[in-house]
This record gives sequence, C-alpha cells and structure tokens, in this order.
Amino acid sequence: MKREDLRSKIIPTTLRNTNESHEIGNEEFNTTDKIYIGSYYEEYGDIKSDEYYIYLVEQKKVSATDVCIISNGCISYVGETRTGKPTIRIWQRSAYTKEYVELVDYDGSDGFEQNYDRIFTNYKSAGLCPSLHYQLPNESKETEQLDIKEVKDRLGNVIDYTLQIGEYPITKVNENLNSTLESLYNGGKLKEGILCTGRWYSGNGQKEEYRDYAGKHSPEFEYQGNRYARIVSYPNDEVSKYPDGTPVDKEGTIRWAKVEPISFVIKNWYEMPKSINPEGNGKAEYFDLSAEEALISNIPFYPDPNDQNSTMWQNSIPRGFLNGIDVRNIKSNGNVEYGASRGGNFTGECNFLNEAFNLSREPMIEYTIPDSETEIPDDAFNGCITLKKIVIHSEVKSIGKRAFDGLQFKYAYKTKTGELVFSQELPKDKNEYTDVVDLSKMAKSFDGFDYSIFLPIDKLSEISDFSEFLDKNKFSIPYVYALELVRDEKIKSFTENSDFRFFRNEIPKINDMLKNFPEKERLSFFKFANSLGCFSKELMLDKKGKETEVPLAQRASSLLAIILKTDEIKLR
Repeated sequence: MKREDLRSKIIPTTLRNTNESHEIGNEEFNTTDKIYIGSYYEEYGDIKSDEYYIYLVEQKKVSATDVCIISNGCISYVGETRTGKPTIRIWQRSAYTKEYVELVDYDGSDGFEQNYDRIFTNYKSAGLCPSLHYQLPNESKETEQLDIKEVKDRLGNVIDYTLQIGEYPITKVNENLNSTLESLYNGGKLKEGILCTGRWYSGNGQKEEYRDYAGKHSPEFEYQGNRYARIVSYPNDEVSKYPDGTPVDKEGTIRWAKVEPISFVIKNWYEMPKSINPEGNGKAEYFDLSAEEALISNIPFYPDPNDQNSTMWQNSIPRGFLNGIDVRNIKSNGNVEYGASRGGNFTGECNFLNEAFNLSREPMIEYTIPDSETEIPDDAFNGCITLKKIVIHSEVKSIGKRAFDGLQFKYAYKTKTGELVFSQELPKDKNEYTDVVDLSKMAKSFDGFDYSIFLPIDKLSEISDFSEFLDKNKFSIPYVYALELVRDEKIKSFTENSDFRFFRNEIPKINDMLKNFPEKERLSFFKFANSLGCFSKELMLDKKGKETEVPLAQRASSLLAIILKTDEIKLR
C-alpha cells in the first residue's frame, strides 16, 4: 500500500474561541486550524430541551485507547459509552475562567455546569479527541478505497459510521507478543527480527514537576508486516484496568502497542453523497470527523494556570501539538496582543499532524530540542535507536533518567554557538566545535552513568578531565555523587585533595545498597558522607593521638556501611 502524505487533504477550519473575558463572539480570537477539539458552545450552547440535553450527554461520553491509558489517561467505570467502554474526561477549547478550561466529563456532561471539580489548565489526565474536516473523494475509485465501518451499541444497533484514516499507536499487544518484541529489541535482533523504522510518536508529555512541555518519544518498529510503538508506561495510577480487564502497568514498564488507522466518527453521515451513503442527501462538502476515542493524554492545556492567558485556545499546548505550530507568542492566526510564553513550539517533526497523517515521513536521524523545552524528561528518547545526533540548547536545565537509553552516541561536544551536542561523529570542520568528550571512555568512570552530568554545558572540559583522572586511577565513582560534585563546582578540589582508596571497598557496596532509593535521597546521603569524612585525605589518630595508616575516609565509609547493614552505630 502506498504510504502518502495526507496532510493536504485536511481542510482548515475557522474556529470561534473564547476571548480574554472567557466569552464567545469576539472574532479577533478566531483561529483557523487543521486539527481542533470541540468547545462547550459547539456541544451544548444551543440546547433547546432537557430531552435533547440528555440525548447529547449520552452521545458525548468518550472512551480512551489503550495508549491513552498507558500515557496517564484517567478512565472511570462509573459510566459507560454507548458501546460499553469506560469513559475519560476530554479537553474542550473553551475557557471557564483564566485558570480553568472546560471539558466533557466522565458522564458526558459539561462538568462545570454540573458543579463537578474544576480543572486547572495543567491537569494532565484528560484525553485529546481530535476533530477535523477531510476532503471527499473526487473519483469513484477513491470512494471504493474508503475504509468505512459501522459502530454498534451494547444491543447491537448501529449508532455511528466511522472513517479509518491516518495512523497512531492504538492497542496494546498481548503479553506473549510484548515479551517477544522486547526480547528482540534487547537482543539486538533489529535487522533479522524487528526493523526500526526511524519514526516515532511524541505524545505523553509531562511529569508532575515539569512546568514546560517536554515530549516523550515512542519509537516505531516493524515486525512481521505490522508496525508497533515501544512505549514507556506512565499510568495515572496502578489500580486501574484496561478496557479488556487487564491491570495497567507499573510506571516505567515497557509496553508495545500496534500502530493502526485512526477511527473517526463521520458526524455528517446523513449529508454524505449517495456514493458513500445511499441514504445521504448529498449536502456535505467534506467529511466532518471526530475521533471515536481519546487518542492522547498527559498533555496539559497549558503548564502554568497562573498565566492570565493560559485558557486561550490560541496559546494552548493541544493546539500547538495537534497542528504543528508555535503557540508561545502568536504572530498571526489569533489575537496577537495575547501571548503565553510556555505554550510550546511544535513546528518541527514532532506533532500530531505530522505523525498521524504524514505516512511517508522519513526516518529521524538528527533532532534538535525545541527552544521552548527546558527539561528533557525521563525516557524521552528511550529506544529511538536511529538517532545519530541530538542538539541541546543552553537553556535546558536537566536531562532525565534513561533519556537516551539504547542510543549509541560516541561524542559530546559544544558548538561555537553554545549548544551541547551528542553525536556518533564529529563535524568535519574542526572550527565548528570545542570541548570534545569521548563518551566511550567516560561511561566507564561512573557507576550508573547518565547524560545529565553534562549540564550545565560550560563544565564539559572539566568533566572530561575528571573522567580521565578516574580512568587513570582505575576506579569509578557513583554517578549521583559525580553529578553533585558538578553542581557544587567541587570537581577540581575533589581530584586534588581526596584519597580514593575507600572507593575500592565500602563506597561501591554502599551505593549498591542505595540503588533503589530516589536520587535526591542518595545525594543527601553522599552529602552526609562528605560531612562525616568519607572523602577526606586525612589519616586517623590512634588512642595516643598519633596518626595511623588508616585514612579517615576508610573508617568513615566503613561506619556508614555498618549503619546501613545493621541500623546500629558502633564506634571502634
């Protein structure tokens, strides 16, 4: 089957949005977008009877795909859709106040009208249910190729018709296939078993403490004629279940999901031409489509609810992510007087429009972190093994754990313009870079090596010297302690003044005991070890006050090991 770019077949839609007073009707706040989400005024604003309201509410109950649930989507079993599936809250693009955005609640109603909890703009468990206008076919041959399916309710009655277009990770695979795919991935069978396509899907955007949007990227692989995305689970909780009744995964679990056509409900089915619907009246000028299920979650409407413009659709993360635009400071297509600096820039490859509808997109070989992202989250590029180069701007403050797992970078270096680059090769022009670090040597010097040790960027040369110093002395130190030395600017004094013999016995053992502790707790422990004398060059004093051959560092680290093993302090 020909894999074509479908983006040109999507018809831009003019949207009526809420203004700075959270009201509808001001045309200066209209936007024209290819992909959008519904608003309260479109869904509920013209209700004329209680009977029609009840009918509409029942229709608006939305379920979630497996991948939406994997990625922090919160579903409820209190109500069910007409097809018998648990429901999820979905974002709308209309504001309630400057801090709260309206949504469709679990029971299909507008939550704020029903006195439900109000939802801040940084809420991440709501789903996105994309809508769009799509071109009708021009020829009978194109009509025959349309993939249209019936949707039946719990009683078997046909309630909707759907069009299958685009593609996205939708359904988790069974446990046997999940185990097979992960074994092939970890066993290096990437050519004879599974093939990395070099494409990825970049939903699943934030952890709780992140203020800016920071996308995670789920790489795509081909196996036995089908394509699958490798996703790191970030569930809303660990007690919920998937629609098939199986429990959700623990955070950090690898879950593979099949890439499938997206099912869009044809909202104007009875206006279709008779070539598509024999009962249609032929008035339709396009397919009016809305996703049958919420496809994406963990994407806040806006990361900072205290921003006075955080509830405007024109500045929102969903708008930027769905359409591939920069929504940080609107220059056109919206009211240019109102900006919101944390909206995010999605004008590159990583956005829903490109990933879901550009089916012919090329493999990703190089990637530049957008300047709107200041933190790279845990597992951000985990498994994206075709990447040969990542460019990180100087405003990035942290790199998460396992952010580049599976990638084979050989060098880290700085560009003349100040970016940090991880790459398999160095530029041919030596004038383009400085402060080169050989990562193949560096990783050996640190127990639990992680790329975040390279931030801040201006420490590259000092870190490289530190790594070489450790390598020459034939030992490594715990990565979390190395990171603390970098942060506290103590690398030079540490290498000049410390006696490293203690690292060969007690400290590695202590680090093993602490490996399951959160990083902040381990760093606190190493600070305590420092104050106790574990990193001192001084010798111990015997009972007569004379120096012995036993260093203070060795005795202090032995003491810490005893404390950890027995919970007792025994001074000898």
